[in-house]
Amino acid sequence: MWELMAIPALTGAVALWLGRNTSSEEHRVVQQTFEHYNIHVKEGKDKRYPQLVRECKSTKQIKLIYRTPLALEEKTVRTLQQVLSVTLDQEVNVSFKKWLIIEISKHKMPSYVSYQDVPYRKGWMVPLGKNHQGWHFHHFDYTPHTTISGATRFGKTVMMKVMMTYLIEHHPWDAQFIIIDLKGGLEFDRYKNLQQVKRIASDPTEALYALKQVQKDMKERMDRFKREGWSNIVDTPLSQRLFVLIDEAAQLTPEKFMEKEEKKMLAQCQSMLSEIARIGGALGVRLVYGTQYPTSNVLNGSIKQNADLKVSFRLGSDYASKVAIDAYGAEILPSDVKGRALIKTHEVKEVQVPYLNHEEIWKRIGGYEVAKQTVMPNETGEDYVRLG
Repeated sequence: MWELMAIPALTGAVALWLGRNTSSEEHRVVQQTFEHYNIHVKEGKDKRYPQLVRECKSTKQIKLIYRTPLALEEKTVRTLQQVLSVTLDQEVNVSFKKWLIIEISKHKMPSYVSYQDVPYRKGWMVPLGKNHQGWHFHHFDYTPHTTISGATRFGKTVMMKVMMTYLIEHHPWDAQFIIIDLKGGLEFDRYKNLQQVKRIASDPTEALYALKQVQKDMKERMDRFKREGWSNIVDTPLSQRLFVLIDEAAQLTPEKFMEKEEKKMLAQCQSMLSEIARIGGALGVRLVYGTQYPTSNVLNGSIKQNADLKVSFRLGSDYASKVAIDAYGAEILPSDVKGRALIKTHEVKEVQVPYLNHEEIWKRIGGYEVAKQTVMPNETGEDYVRLG
């Protein structure tokens, strides 16, 4: 079996060896790390370590490719990545695809990125962050739904605001938002009068009404798609997209201690969110589902499986990371860097998410504020909002 010692031992032999051999090649650093952290296979009394088979250098990075006796466990790969990042003081990506591949960037990961530096991208795209490879974007017409996880105050809500701001800036007449802010409305209520924001719900009761309206709109749009012979909004002349943002989805999870009616209401919310995840993408509805507590109850199977983009900021355990992004690593993101995240589609990448505060948001999109009449939903959940 592969063996991996605890990360705190980093201050031992590897660090001392680096201090004596500052001119050594990167692969010797990696080899010393294998030996110090007991990453090997035992064959009797012998130890078989990964063997370097190729080293590729460019102006941006060094790629080391190793042959291994056995496949490495995912958790070992993620931990090895953290150890090498700290040891080399560089951005390091470790992956295992038949070969053990270690990519060492010649540039450090930025610890702060400003929204002002985000470049323009055409289409239904939003910035995810920046690393040594450059900017990474997400295209909502290619991948309609996303989940965002992360412990409090590490950047989850900021990322949602970045998405909202970028979409309004570049699609002011076509982007529409239903925002379910279950932190009592503290984060998003100030944006309720933007013409693109159709409703903000700040508690589960309001969330239920908002989701009923989305469900009704999806039914009407589905009927139209059938009449027109359409199957996906990207192949239609329709230009509008509806974004459903959920900030702290755990508040919509039924708990054992709740009263029967409350459980029923939250179960309805979960059912409608699952329906949005299953069929909303083709109809132009995009779900951004955020939570501090990525458990199997909060991230139910329908939502998780249909959200092909998964984002995670720092989390408290490897279990939470595995639930959030189907991979380890979020639990070892730096605790002293806000906005550092892992993005996962077909592979995991580490990025620094651009920072954006309220003053900058309002400077950019505050001009779209309009006077709105406050209308409360009736018993059926219907109100004056018609989406798209």
